[in-house]
Amino acid sequence: MEYTVGLRTMLDIELLLAVCVAFEFGFAQDDRVIDETPITVKVISGSTAILPCTVDPKYTESYGDQYSVLWQNPIQTVISVRDRRVLTDMRISVERPFLSDWNLHIRNVSVTDKGEYKCQINTDPVRSKRVKLVVQVPPTIIDYTESNDVKARVGDHVELMCNATGIPPPVITWYRLNVWGSKLREKVGKEGNVLRIHNITQSCADTYECLANNTVPPVMNRQIQVTVEYPPQIRLLNSRISQMVGKETILECIISASPLGVTSWTRNNKRLSNNIKYELDLYNDGQDKITLSLRIAHIDRSDFGEYVCEASNSLGKTKAIMKLVEVFPVTTTTPPPPTTTTIPRHIVVLENDNDDHKRTHDTNNWDGNNAFLNENKWQGNSWNTKAPGKRPVTPVAKNKDRKQPLTGVFGTGSYSAGAKRSASSVSIVLAMMMSIACSFRPSVLNAQ
Repeated sequence: MEYTVGLRTMLDIELLLAVCVAFEFGFAQDDRVIDETPITVKVISGSTAILPCTVDPKYTESYGDQYSVLWQNPIQTVISVRDRRVLTDMRISVERPFLSDWNLHIRNVSVTDKGEYKCQINTDPVRSKRVKLVVQVPPTIIDYTESNDVKARVGDHVELMCNATGIPPPVITWYRLNVWGSKLREKVGKEGNVLRIHNITQSCADTYECLANNTVPPVMNRQIQVTVEYPPQIRLLNSRISQMVGKETILECIISASPLGVTSWTRNNKRLSNNIKYELDLYNDGQDKITLSLRIAHIDRSDFGEYVCEASNSLGKTKAIMKLVEVFPVTTTTPPPPTTTTIPRHIVVLENDNDDHKRTHDTNNWDGNNAFLNENKWQGNSWNTKAPGKRPVTPVAKNKDRKQPLTGVFGTGSYSAGAKRSASSVSIVLAMMMSIACSFRPSVLNAQ
């Protein structure tokens, strides 16, 4: 059999082609000249854009000047060859932090720099990397087209404008600031550069704010003050107030108007002003609202009557009446103090049989100092009770051995024996309490 070295069948030819293709493909993967992966770089206007490019150093370092790396701008103009800038734009340079790096730097980048850039190496075939530069611009509000203050009357239709530019185009959002209320920002309306307020009322008067945001910092805003004009309105906390003569009082009326205009207190068609009798004060209570107060000092009866609070502006005028009426002090009657009745006390004098100075006291004759008993007498050994209904009082036993006069305590007073009385004579004072409550006072009985 003849042996031949070569390809004998179509199967062998196909197999050989497959091996060659695989070999070529593997070589290309292992021997990649440049990173050809396309990328997009986003930068903010005014910053520095860095466009990366990586090349195998063996082509740029081992073969001398045989291979060169160059950059082209979006209009296919060569920017640089190797690391030398070709254009005169001083903002552009090629930076090589490592041997494989051929990065293009564009400082103070602007919108005109956007587009697709190419990093190439002059191999056969030419290899290149595409880098897309996107320059973003923060939002900017064009505020010269509209005024920041808008005035309208009740019932009007109002449109607030907020035009903004930026890359990408910003989204406009509207808010109400509630400067005279909760101070909380409240989202109103729909997104867009126009905010419409239909049939506006005085409650719509406020500060409105539009925010322009395109995810590129900073977020921009604009505030618009909306003023709603309307005629004056007066509110009284009390339409009638009372006070006494000689006192003072304060009358107050709350006025709402836009513009505020002229306000005053009048009486008998005469405008009141500050003097020794009246004092007028004005207080700011918030948006388009004031309180006008009138202090009246040392009220006399001629001050009672009607007082008129008046307000006017370019859209109209109004008034409200408050009445000052007299109130009389409340008189109270003090009841007389309770009277005290002193009941005469029953005093019983016990005398010795040998005593020459026997006495009897009449209970029916009151002399202002002592009470005397005529009905009850001591008969030596017992009481002789003549008065009906009288309860006999048991006397204290006599003390014949006492040498000194006996002093007895009676109520709040006392009884003392006189100097003329003999040592053997002893008088004992007993108290007989009445069955009713009494008020006692001090008293002293002196022997005669």
